[in-house]
Amino acid sequence: MFVLRWLKRILKTIAWLVAIILLVPVLGLSYGWLTTTSLDTTSLPGVAEGAPPRDLADKVRAEIPGYQRPEESTFLTYPEWAIVYAAREYAGYVKDNQPSGFPYWSYIGRFWQDYAMVIRASSAYPFNWQNHQMLAVIGTSHTIEHVIQWAYENTAGRITEAIGGHPTAADVYQAKVAAEYAAFLDQVPWYQFPYAEKRTGLFAVEPAANDGVVRPNERKLAFGLADTIKQTYADLITQALAATSDPALLDIHVWAKGPVGEATRAEPDTLLERDLDADGTVFVTKRYQVFTEMIPRLIEKGVSFVEIGGNDEIMATVLSSDAVTVPEGTLELFAYQLPAEPALRRTGLIIAVRKLHMVIPTLISSGAKLEHVYDY
Repeated sequence: MFVLRWLKRILKTIAWLVAIILLVPVLGLSYGWLTTTSLDTTSLPGVAEGAPPRDLADKVRAEIPGYQRPEESTFLTYPEWAIVYAAREYAGYVKDNQPSGFPYWSYIGRFWQDYAMVIRASSAYPFNWQNHQMLAVIGTSHTIEHVIQWAYENTAGRITEAIGGHPTAADVYQAKVAAEYAAFLDQVPWYQFPYAEKRTGLFAVEPAANDGVVRPNERKLAFGLADTIKQTYADLITQALAATSDPALLDIHVWAKGPVGEATRAEPDTLLERDLDADGTVFVTKRYQVFTEMIPRLIEKGVSFVEIGGNDEIMATVLSSDAVTVPEGTLELFAYQLPAEPALRRTGLIIAVRKLHMVIPTLISSGAKLEHVYDY
């Protein structure tokens, strides 16, 4: 009877946990939908300007494998990056502050608001089940992780902060790891981060003379356990992806005009694919942050864009201290202050690809910093 009672309790607990996990994306998206507004449905200006000949565009799509990417992915990629930005802003915060003060709940809410916004932005496209499934999963993980960290840092964490009285060597080490993790995510999936290696490094940290024993040991216990759980989860994700999924596409095909050959010569991992004479050149390069950082360099050398990933609309975000004036060929998708650094604003923009060579310099000259171009 005793064993049966415990088994029932375990099964009941598991059922409650499953129910809570399934409720997270429902409640999160409900919050996001109710706290964001509908979008401007005005047609994006300049999107058709300079379009390539239809027969040539069809030929390029038919002859270059992987050239065409689903355009809705430029929007649906953004919530993934919102998690990257949360990690980046956490790293910036704990560099000079204790982690208990980080606005964990604001970043939970921000993810679901961002997700709701890109659902609105991509509503005219076919529903991308694969992308939405992935976003629901990572949004749930992001929420649960932040809730647990908020609860821990504001109970046990605050007690050991008060006892320690200052950031210890273990705190400094964890802040450094947070910065490494944020930089890692710019180009590589989170599940490839070496959590076990960082756990070993944490355990090897020697406390400073005035660190005491409470805070250093608490940090090692808490983050050592977290790293163990994350490494286990990451290993399972890696194995599951290897067994069930095709590798992520790491390249992007770009149709551009101007001195493309000369401009891309010094760019790493960039190859010319097709010379289209007066209609431009197609080249292939690495995706993600590498491509974002390349765009202003190419524009500066006289390159303009015809299509990116086979599409004529693309999303980008910029950071600025003041509200951004939206240039021609652009629509504003959202704008908000960073929860951990309210002096900065993030603005999401939908940009006509063939206006990029004018829009990006205009934004930069106005004081905005190009954060990312979401390359499908």
